Amino acid sequence: MKYFFSGIGGIGMSSLALYTKYKGFDVIGSNNLESERTKYLKSKNIDVKIGHNKENIANADLIIKSTAIKDSNPEIQHAKDLNIPILNRMEYLNYILKSNYSVGITGTDGKTTTTAMISHILKTAKCDPTVFLGGIHDSLEDGNFRVGSGPIISEVDESDGFIKDTISDVSIITNLRPDHLEHYNNSFENLIDSIYTHASHARDFVLLNGDDSILNTFYDNLVIKFGSTNSSEYYFTNRTPYGYYQTFDVNYKNKFIGQIKMNLPGVHYAYDAIAAIAYALEAGISFDKIKFAFETFNSVNRRFNVLFKNSHIFVVDDYAHTPEEVEHTIKAAKEYFPEYPIIAVFQPHRYTRLFRHYKQFSEALKNADKVFVYRIYSAFEDPIDGIDELKMAKLIENSEFINSENEMIDKILDLNDGVFLFLGAGDITEVAKKVSNIFIKKYANAI
Repeated sequence: MKYFFSGIGGIGMSSLALYTKYKGFDVIGSNNLESERTKYLKSKNIDVKIGHNKENIANADLIIKSTAIKDSNPEIQHAKDLNIPILNRMEYLNYILKSNYSVGITGTDGKTTTTAMISHILKTAKCDPTVFLGGIHDSLEDGNFRVGSGPIISEVDESDGFIKDTISDVSIITNLRPDHLEHYNNSFENLIDSIYTHASHARDFVLLNGDDSILNTFYDNLVIKFGSTNSSEYYFTNRTPYGYYQTFDVNYKNKFIGQIKMNLPGVHYAYDAIAAIAYALEAGISFDKIKFAFETFNSVNRRFNVLFKNSHIFVVDDYAHTPEEVEHTIKAAKEYFPEYPIIAVFQPHRYTRLFRHYKQFSEALKNADKVFVYRIYSAFEDPIDGIDELKMAKLIENSEFINSENEMIDKILDLNDGVFLFLGAGDITEVAKKVSNIFIKKYANAI
């Protein structure tokens, strides 16, 4: 059987393509641009066409399409003409999860890091998981995927409206906020109902954030809560930042279990960690093995990655693209670098998100000492009248809107010291890499 992946270079699509290839099926695909992922897939003997053309799907038995692929795409149109079955990415992933013992991790923020933490714990404990990750992590053999004989640990994305149909044995929900509402008829209630429907499908148990006011309204006899107070079964206390790392105590039903040391700053990572710890303990993994796993856990790519550092300049790249993520990441930077000014370089991601949250973004960015607002990354969305980056930037003191990559780099190089915190899910990461490379060439003592 031959599978064709339209938009194969996406982080979720590429992991599904690898899974299908490792299962022994023929895999081909197409992507609009060459990328690191498409090059990697080619190295695994997957035929990847650059550009979308109806001839690409020749002899395909099933089409898997990315959410970014529209019905007007020539490959999709031709597949319909030929009556070739077409599945959305999440529909295919859901089939895999339903057919195996699986753990699905969802939520507005933190699902990628929580998934990576769980997979790293299981790998360290010799449980040999199969992992689908919505990011790149150095512990996974294929970056965003690994194949194993144990349980499937998968990030399940709520962004495209398919979460209500996702069935896994364990459901983990990190938090819930009004994001990606364009796939829920612009209704937060619809998103909440979809998440609750997904949770109700869990075949073993549900782990959810007990500190989240929305998730707290979901009641089921399968629910186990994690959080920062003893109103949850699993909770952390005594979180103490030490600059480049943090510690916290793990408790279960008012009983102290032990202390975790983690090489990531910020309370948001403590929440991700307690979710992962709660699952691992429920799965029967000893706390000693969990503790050791966290001592060797590194961040997911684009999650507080320090690209450059010397005595007075630091470049940090982070995927934060919701107001809460931006706020938490800036606060984490202040924990990590308490003696240095924080210069946030923020790129809004999607017009729909900026339309809903431009005031919240401006409030979150005010926590930085200086803010550069970069041009919006549309993610293929059409502009919305009256919504642009400048409108948000005007609400922030000590901020500046910059539309040009070269001008942004020049502005940064004019500053003599500080933490340059690049924030956003778009191509702002390329600016971060270029700035880092300039500093690496300039200073001999770079990391």
